[in-house]
Amino acid sequence: MILDLLRDSPEGKDRADVCLVGAGAAGIVLALELRRRGKTVLLLEGGGPDVEEAAQEPYGSEVVGLPHRGVHVGRFRAKGGTTLRWGGQVLELDREDFEKRDWVADSGWPFGKDVLTPYYERALVLQGVGGIERSDAAVWRKLGLPMPSFDKLEPYFSRWLPEPNFAKLHADALENDEGLKIWLHANCVEMPLEGETVRYLKCRTQAGIEARFYADEYVFCMGTIECSRFFLQPREGVLPWNNSGLLGKHFQDHVDSNAAEVKPRNRKAFGALFDNVFLSGYKYHPKLRLSHEEQRKAGILNVAATMVFSGDADELLAAQKTTAKRLLRGKLGEISAADVANLLRHAPLLARQTLRYALQHRAYNPETAKIQLRVHCEQRPDSASSISLSGEKDSLGLWRTRLDWRVSELELKTIRQYALTATQSLAGIAEVKPDPALLRDDPSGYLVRCDDSNHHMGGMRMSADPANGVVNPNLLLNGTRNCYICSGAVFPTSGFSNPTHTLLALTVRLADHLAAG
Repeated sequence: MILDLLRDSPEGKDRADVCLVGAGAAGIVLALELRRRGKTVLLLEGGGPDVEEAAQEPYGSEVVGLPHRGVHVGRFRAKGGTTLRWGGQVLELDREDFEKRDWVADSGWPFGKDVLTPYYERALVLQGVGGIERSDAAVWRKLGLPMPSFDKLEPYFSRWLPEPNFAKLHADALENDEGLKIWLHANCVEMPLEGETVRYLKCRTQAGIEARFYADEYVFCMGTIECSRFFLQPREGVLPWNNSGLLGKHFQDHVDSNAAEVKPRNRKAFGALFDNVFLSGYKYHPKLRLSHEEQRKAGILNVAATMVFSGDADELLAAQKTTAKRLLRGKLGEISAADVANLLRHAPLLARQTLRYALQHRAYNPETAKIQLRVHCEQRPDSASSISLSGEKDSLGLWRTRLDWRVSELELKTIRQYALTATQSLAGIAEVKPDPALLRDDPSGYLVRCDDSNHHMGGMRMSADPANGVVNPNLLLNGTRNCYICSGAVFPTSGFSNPTHTLLALTVRLADHLAAG
């Protein structure tokens, strides 16, 4: 059931079993899992049914340190959250990401990957890919190809969701379940405590309308940056969840950069290794990670890379693909005369694309496409990056975010080691030429090539020891009895994998915990 604080009012002290803040991936999945267990749920979303420019205003942030694009363009205040715009890539963290690595300060989670393994599986079903092939070796077998093998680099696939928008994927349950009330334009601005117990949440629209929402338990499912910002807001006395002093500290984002140019020795053979795969309606993306043994030897972080194909035909291929999809789905009203003309004019290119897809189950990349090695690098768990408050308030009366993002020498060393390893490991199939700026004695000039990846993590570290974190292993906020944090903010380490799939595994695990309580 969808309500809107701009036009509707909660009835008295309408109380739910659980109140969730944030209707993105975690909030939606947690709501569905709790309803499956018979819990009544309030789901509060600060934005509207889709992205509204005005609703994004509270995300305006002061950025110091390195430029950080994602703080403004990688967050969406709307029903569906970031799933409205993300690509839908699914990838687990490595087993070693959960473990203590002697050469990486503050590494390790309070539990091993085995704890999350069954929840990863359940998260796949909730993302609409229960039928996807789990085994990389099986994907290669279905293609009729041997699984590749490279010295020091390990091949793997990431998987992609056919429908990445969770608001669409779960529309029926979100709109029609009377035990689930979704409140739009309900921005949480205050969380009064009575001792260690949250009494209610106060919400406010940008027009100044206020309401209180009551529940037995509360879960904040906002994004990493917004979670830290909310709990950093000043209140009377000390912040009971920040006795460790770690709130907002050790923010992490994957460092992405084009580390090298790649020139295949045999373009057809190279495409068989690195063109995207399409099987039974699912997309598989070939990538390469540096072995953990090599990471240990070099004393570096977890790191992987993908081959990025780019060329003059990119926009044309994308446009033809969109038009073809609409034709196949019978959406003739969405196709213009210009679309049809473009399709006919470039029919040979479309034919090559279609044949590659239909007969070989692979993406088509023209031989003229430029290829770059795009590296995805973990940030050190004790990153100097931080989330704090600026000296300016937003339209809701909350202090804005001040984000200080930094890339350390260890990240640059890791990227350089990966690029050098790739030149040797891939020598039989391609000439790999690392960026000269990366190979200089002082590689700091390479920083201008480094991007954030919209993978926000850290700031509310999970730890079994309250003195070393902000939430406990069950995601309970320190200093409270009934408030939980279900966000990338709790990640102790980031690996190189995009965080959504791991966050959803944590979400399903939290649902079990709340249902059993």
